[in-house]
Amino acid sequence: MAFAHAFVIGSDPVDGSTINTLPSVMRIYFNAPISPISRAHVYSVQDGHLVDVSAAPSTIARNNPRELDTPIRAPGTQPQGSYEVMWTAASDADGHTSYGIIGFNLGYSSTGLSGVPILGPSTSNNVMSMHALDLFGILAIAWEWLILIALTFWVGLLVMESFLLTGKERAVTLIEQARRQSNSLQKLCLGALLLGEVVSLVLRVTRLAQGLGGSGFDPATLLQLLTESSYGLLWMVRVALALIALGLLYWISSHPQKVTVVSEPAQRVTARTGPLRLQITQDMQPAGNGNTTKDRTEREYTTFTSLPSHRFSLILLSLAALLLLTRALSGEAAQVFQPHISAIVFDWLGLVTQSIWFGGLVYLGYVILPRLSIVESDRHAEMLAALLRRFTPFLLAAMGILFVCDLFLCEASLQDVHQFMTDPYGRALLIQLIISAMMVLLSLYALFVVRPRLTRQVLLLPVVNPDLPARRTRQFALEHTRRGLKHNVNMQLLLAAGVLFCAALMFFFAPPIVFPNVQYSNPAAPAPTPATPDDKTDTQTKQIGDFSVSLLVLPRQVGYANTVIITIKDSNDVPVTDAQVQVTTNMEIMDMGTKHATIRGGNPTYIATFDKDAAFSMAGLWDVTVAIQRPGQAPVQDKFQVLLAG
Repeated sequence: MAFAHAFVIGSDPVDGSTINTLPSVMRIYFNAPISPISRAHVYSVQDGHLVDVSAAPSTIARNNPRELDTPIRAPGTQPQGSYEVMWTAASDADGHTSYGIIGFNLGYSSTGLSGVPILGPSTSNNVMSMHALDLFGILAIAWEWLILIALTFWVGLLVMESFLLTGKERAVTLIEQARRQSNSLQKLCLGALLLGEVVSLVLRVTRLAQGLGGSGFDPATLLQLLTESSYGLLWMVRVALALIALGLLYWISSHPQKVTVVSEPAQRVTARTGPLRLQITQDMQPAGNGNTTKDRTEREYTTFTSLPSHRFSLILLSLAALLLLTRALSGEAAQVFQPHISAIVFDWLGLVTQSIWFGGLVYLGYVILPRLSIVESDRHAEMLAALLRRFTPFLLAAMGILFVCDLFLCEASLQDVHQFMTDPYGRALLIQLIISAMMVLLSLYALFVVRPRLTRQVLLLPVVNPDLPARRTRQFALEHTRRGLKHNVNMQLLLAAGVLFCAALMFFFAPPIVFPNVQYSNPAAPAPTPATPDDKTDTQTKQIGDFSVSLLVLPRQVGYANTVIITIKDSNDVPVTDAQVQVTTNMEIMDMGTKHATIRGGNPTYIATFDKDAAFSMAGLWDVTVAIQRPGQAPVQDKFQVLLAG
């Protein structure tokens, strides 16, 4: 399950380009539909300050839900130089917030950045910040994990109750206890699902409000997200379906139904002569060659049960199917993968089959197996064998369909096998596939080794007189097999939690960004020679610690307010935007007074402007000391020398 975070895959003008004419509208293209809440602001870099030149709030293009348009005020009158576009987008599918900066030059660069198009995830999209495992990231993963666990287990428990318990077993007391336990677990799952959905919505609204310039949770942003995005509408539908299902379960619990049960005791079969041949039947009746004695009685009585009737079961199953469909419609498959209809079907089938597999394990591990060691263990083990026999085709079909869906997910989300190792989404997907393979091996062992052994032991047990030591030996072997099955199921449940945790990680990181070939109406022009007041202006680059630091002073002339422009890249050549930079200036040959300026992060460029009388007030060689402090790292610094013209 991968959700459709909206990332920038193109812009007009292109990120990093140099153009000759400023367009009237700044266009940003995303890989998925975005909500009308999304915003962008176009800034002109003038004397080290950002001047907003946006003419009106951003809007979604009428003919393209993946395009964000921002009008530019009087484009023909705006100055030449560098421009920055700061954008914040909310995915229409899942309400996830993404943000970043796009930069371009008009005529020439006033920040020292090149005019070579550099559109990519590390420039236009602030992926490192969005994927940072800060408090918001950890909470988002944890609550998404809770939602997946609750939804998956609830659907699986519901399917087991509706299809695998026929009510014909002789262990009536055990079945009724299992039904009550399952009903309680379903209520717990639906309660956790509702809580997770509410908290997840609050986290999305808080992150979106901060991206739009707010300080925290904003009720107005909440209302916009709920009413102006597909995520909000699907969220309300999903919550309504969960509330209806929870209310129906409570109504069933408080109104037990009167049913008639036919109960028959276990049959005792004594083999006297000849080999015994056993055949598995619906009623677990042994047949033998030789003389047998059979004592069979039946009695019919009326009882009350909290098991949903056939009609209520169909209603609950329909609610579960619709709830899973809302998840599929909010997923990456529905928004990004092609073709859309097939992608939705595969995603929905994957959710259903995963729920049957994992929820069936929960039913066995927490509802059936803990009760088999109580009274009438022989008859309960007989029911367990019958239940496993019915569960086998469901489980095999679920594993097969889920395997096909996983292949589709890998093919649609990753373009290169190396992304399994280089991309966080790919790594989470790889770990999920490995854990799933381990679960398949354990499930096959339980179905084709443990289940036949259990069935054989159940069938052989009645043919031995209860007073003989052989009976106790076979009971001990049956109990040992039951414990082995319980350990197998518990191990699979731990692995299932790991699979769902990987799914939560994949939700957080989202699939790698694909950058298609986009045709721009305002193509990038070759970078011209910077038209600055001093043609000798030059950019200096130094390695300071683990950082590659570039420094440019404009116009580098006495009598002007000079601007110091600094860009920092880490060891992976990724722009650093979260550092605090302190700039110190003084003349090399004489003390002209030390001046300081502190620049805080937030942009890929760090800009400080010094008044013409404060610094760079005399021609000659000046020292510019740059000190860099990044969170969690030791500070580093070095000195640049700049020649100032008279």
